[in-house]
Amino acid sequence: MPDAPSSRNTVRGDLYGSLLQAGDVHGDVHIHSAARSGPRADVCLDAPRPATRVRGRDRLLAALTGAMAGGDPRPQVLTGPGGIGKSTVAAELARRAAEQGRTVWWVRPGGVAASVLEAAVELGGDPDEAARLAGAPRRAARWAWNLLDAADRPWLLVFDNADRPEELDPDDRPGAGVGWLRGSPCGTVLVTTRTADPGTWAPAALHPVEPLAGADAAAVLADHAGAAAADGAAELAERLGGFPLALALAGRAMAAHPTLFPGFRELGGHLAASAVRIDDLVRPLGGRGPTLAGTLRASVRALSGTPQAEPLLDLLALLGAEGVEVPLRRLPVRLLRGGRADTGPGPLDEAAVARALNALAVHGLAAVVEVHGERALRLHPLIGETVRAGLGEGAAEAAEQAERLLRAAPDRDPAMEHAAHRAVAEVRAAALGEDHPDALAAALDRERLLLVRGDPAAARRALAALAARAEQALGPEHPVALRACHLHGDALLQLGRLDEAEQVYRAEYEARGRLPGGGGAEALSALHQIALVAVRRGDLPAAAERFRAVLEQGAEPFGADHPVLLQARQNLAFTAIRLGERETAERELAEVVAVKDRLHGPEHSEAVDARYYVALNELENGDAAAAVQGFAGVAQGWERTLGADHPRTRLARERLAQAEERAAREGAGRQG
Repeated sequence: MPDAPSSRNTVRGDLYGSLLQAGDVHGDVHIHSAARSGPRADVCLDAPRPATRVRGRDRLLAALTGAMAGGDPRPQVLTGPGGIGKSTVAAELARRAAEQGRTVWWVRPGGVAASVLEAAVELGGDPDEAARLAGAPRRAARWAWNLLDAADRPWLLVFDNADRPEELDPDDRPGAGVGWLRGSPCGTVLVTTRTADPGTWAPAALHPVEPLAGADAAAVLADHAGAAAADGAAELAERLGGFPLALALAGRAMAAHPTLFPGFRELGGHLAASAVRIDDLVRPLGGRGPTLAGTLRASVRALSGTPQAEPLLDLLALLGAEGVEVPLRRLPVRLLRGGRADTGPGPLDEAAVARALNALAVHGLAAVVEVHGERALRLHPLIGETVRAGLGEGAAEAAEQAERLLRAAPDRDPAMEHAAHRAVAEVRAAALGEDHPDALAAALDRERLLLVRGDPAAARRALAALAARAEQALGPEHPVALRACHLHGDALLQLGRLDEAEQVYRAEYEARGRLPGGGGAEALSALHQIALVAVRRGDLPAAAERFRAVLEQGAEPFGADHPVLLQARQNLAFTAIRLGERETAERELAEVVAVKDRLHGPEHSEAVDARYYVALNELENGDAAAAVQGFAGVAQGWERTLGADHPRTRLARERLAQAEERAAREGAGRQG
């Protein structure tokens, strides 16, 4: 006789699927499957097809296909800013994978969970089970990946535009491999993302995607234009910085407007003033395709958790215009306080600035590079240009803060400063009008850097025009007009046009003398330049007399450390060198070097300039060995700050060769 049935109807342990419990059964039993929890999401797993031939990515694609063929279980992650071509590379890899017989799934943002579950269903997983697990992401991911790891044919799974890593795993970093993103020995996982933080993706293999170069960039432009690469294609591609999105949009614009742009040169002329004009050209073409401004806005939205990042990006777009590196030392926190980046309840600190700059680097908007042994940030020129075009109401404040940072360390990084002053001048002119005093002052800063960088011919032409404009718009005695006059004289002096230079300086000196207070330090600077003209003419007694007059007139109101007085002392020492007064020159130069080192640092071009005259004094007075050492340091310093081809650098090398030759003769004489 069977045992009596239990009076308890209980189940222990986890329950998966349906459960039937019964005591005594009389008659038929009907078991009905549980209804699905809801319809399966309608997701598209098809990979897009490249619109044109994929160019310039052979090495990157070789690395990816090698990882795929070699069974590398790590996810492969393509990083870079929006519009750099990450998805294009992924689409080409997907095409190659399909040709090899691999199953390909393309997962789009916003549908990660549903897409991976659908891939698991395609591998034979129960759709009802997928629907039931959809509300339990951890269990759902484990279920799906068990099926992916057991697939009987190789596959490629692409997570495209994974710019929000939390969608791949809301509780852990995606690289931990416990969410929707995992590696597998049965297939290859590829991720495209703006987020380039190695810690987010480790142990994945990261592959930065770079702009296109040279012939490849021109060919992509031509592909999208539906034309052969002809005259102007290479120049336009270079103008667009090899940025794939910009190349594609420019090509589309040319194809859509053949009357306006029959060739690449015409389109290049239209975009010369602003590459962001591409957006206006392609916007009427229909569709919801990407634009330069829209792609940048999408990147900036990802920075919302770091409020200092966007204002610092605006600032870098000015300081780092044209892709010029901005040393981190040019962003001191003390000068950033009170500006647009100072958004917190407390004062801005080093940690907040570091987090913001790191966020820009992680999201591909800025690259961290090493220049002359120090860390710097670099923006792609097109990103910087797009940021500047979108400054809007914040343009004036951003320009003002950029100028404050530039004035804090003038002539320390001439290439960066020149590009920055050009960008500031453009922003000022666009916001205020070209003849506004602030816009003209910014333009003067831009052209002055031509003198610093050793191009007086170009500077003279630009400064002559600016001086005339400023005098007409503001009057001959306006401070901006007088400064333009002074800089024009500097250009003439560097070109050796001494009579013209002296005439300009004397007119400035007389005009400043008519101002209240006698013109101040600026009048002394004009007098100093008149003395320099005398030096260039070889009239050393007259020059020395004028330098002493500058020192006498400026000592009480300005102090001995004033830049004009320092230069007067340095040039007075030079006249002493030429007159054979070695001890006088040596004493004056030692004091000038000490002050410039204290004010600017020993590597600043002005401090190096003073050391040049120390070495010259040693050479002129028979100490060739000391002169060799001095000129070697000067040449190295000027090359670092001004460049290898700058006239000052070349002069230092010539002097070094003279000193070495003289030292060799002296050494040979001692041996004989």
